[in-house]
Amino acid sequence: MSSLEEVLAEVLAEVKPTPDERAGALELFDRVKHLIEENLRIPFEYSIELHGSVAKGTELRGDIDLDVFILIRYEDLNEVWLKDHVITPLYEVFSKVYDSTKLKYATHPYINIEVGNYKIDIVPAYWARDISEIRTAVDRTPFHTRYVVSRLDERSKDEVRLLKSFLKGIGVYGAEIKVEGFSGYLAELLTIKYGSFINVVKAATSWRYSEVLIVEGEVDSLTASKLRKTFKAPLIVLDPIDSRRNAASAVSAESLARFVVASQMFLEHPSTSFFRTSRLEPAVAQATSSLRQVVEATDRELLGVVFGVARGTPPDVIWGKLRSVARSLLNLLRKYGFTSVSYFVWSDEETEALLLVTVLPRELPRYEIHAGPPLGKQADIAAYIAENSRRLGALGPYVDPGGRLFFLTPRRFRYPYQVVESYVSSLKDLELLYPTNVLRNAAEVESYVAQKRSNELIRALERIVLLRII
Repeated sequence: MSSLEEVLAEVLAEVKPTPDERAGALELFDRVKHLIEENLRIPFEYSIELHGSVAKGTELRGDIDLDVFILIRYEDLNEVWLKDHVITPLYEVFSKVYDSTKLKYATHPYINIEVGNYKIDIVPAYWARDISEIRTAVDRTPFHTRYVVSRLDERSKDEVRLLKSFLKGIGVYGAEIKVEGFSGYLAELLTIKYGSFINVVKAATSWRYSEVLIVEGEVDSLTASKLRKTFKAPLIVLDPIDSRRNAASAVSAESLARFVVASQMFLEHPSTSFFRTSRLEPAVAQATSSLRQVVEATDRELLGVVFGVARGTPPDVIWGKLRSVARSLLNLLRKYGFTSVSYFVWSDEETEALLLVTVLPRELPRYEIHAGPPLGKQADIAAYIAENSRRLGALGPYVDPGGRLFFLTPRRFRYPYQVVESYVSSLKDLELLYPTNVLRNAAEVESYVAQKRSNELIRALERIVLLRII
């Protein structure tokens, strides 16, 4: 076998579930289905079905989620009715059987249970007989399952597993706001289109921003142009069961670029490291200390903000607010003369969240050039001179060799932490996510991460400090 073939064979042997693991998942589904049938009392026709990766045969070892759908044929189905007649009574039943039972809410209410290494989501939805009848996003799921099952054989299911594992290894697997990456369904569609994992990554190396793909067939330039105007997304993959939907709508520009670059790197130097999220880590103190040395050696600063999370805040809300805060802060740092090199957001999704950023430079000069309006705008020039002449410590006005008027003025902020502290003090709407501490430099970040003793945070730090794709 070639080096590439050896790598893929080794990875597949690691990620393909054992027969016992898959059998255990199906047995657990039968138990869950029986509990629902015994306890759900509604006067409407319904069906209990298994969907998601287990139903399609594309699940990964050690990461098996059971999507148990309760499809209800009730024309007036709505969220309030579902909560009162399905979610609440079933929650009471399952919480007596499984201590891990939780109520959750994404775009819909559902019940989440963990049993050993298995995770179960019990999701009520409208029983649509045709795609034209769907009312919410979850109503599409049965159609997705049937489509994928009809087009994947046993070999191509393993190809999906390789692609999913690759996406996980480079940190872009998952359509949730936390990741903004590739969903399992999207991985399945790409495999169906290109036929194998290798063909997917080969194709990806030539993708550009706003790439347009049709799963079964090719797209002409006119259609591609229309779809770009309709969806306005970094990656557009038309959902084969619903042409009104972009199956890649969750993929951010960053996730797309990471996948394209990682694909190129993998093809040039095949390695199992592209597929692995859990690696042997050095001691936490040693790792964070060495990362701090890299930050200082590259004249960057590493700093962050620690947030408290209000109890019961849905994960999607946490990640959405974190990313919004990050965008605002990065824009503010840029406004005051700093360059954001990399950033990372993290949360335990219960009590705490974190934003880390590396910036250049660590310190700015005390003064900056404040350019004025161009010649010919007399009123603007007069106002500019009057305003800046009153600024304490300002020098000017003066004219540069290009004929542009300017003042030399004291900076408002010389250090990145000053911008961060100013931003944090201005934050409003802090009921769900509220700042508790500013980590002003790499040393304070090192101390925080060392206390957490989290390999996930160590890996995140490695990526933003060492600027790694994997």
